[in-house]
Amino acid sequence: MQERSTRSMREAILFFGALSFFAVSTFFSFYEGSRLEDVSWEWPYSAIFTNWLNGGVESAGDILTIDYLIYAAKFAPLFPVIMFVSSFILLLQLASWIFRKNKIALSVFYLVCGVGLFVMSGVFISSPTAGLQIFSWIFFVCGVVLVVFGVTSLVKERKGVV
Repeated sequence: MQERSTRSMREAILFFGALSFFAVSTFFSFYEGSRLEDVSWEWPYSAIFTNWLNGGVESAGDILTIDYLIYAAKFAPLFPVIMFVSSFILLLQLASWIFRKNKIALSVFYLVCGVGLFVMSGVFISSPTAGLQIFSWIFFVCGVVLVVFGVTSLVKERKGVV
């Protein structure tokens, strides 16, 4: 009983710690990305969602907030990387809570997330900016870790090893 309580406490600390890091890094990512408003020549390349949804950027006021994250990831990737890692930890923690009773479903979830990260890594690998190349490598490493963990836990569950 004591061990379960200690484990639950560690999981809660990890979750709320990651949530705090996510909130702070999101704030700083938006702040760094807001420089996009001052760099009009970058609007066609970094204001992707604005161009896609609104058909283009005419003035700085047209830029959607999500495009600030893209600009920050491209040119000031520290806080977006912290934001990704903390959101990744939150996602894995939530998945482990949701699939606590079904280890095979959790393993399949890890495999699907790992493949998704490989795809995202492939999309960003040819980026001309160092920030998106860093993200590509982070996605690749996280994808490898998830696939390896998913396959090993799936093999253990299929063999009946606990």
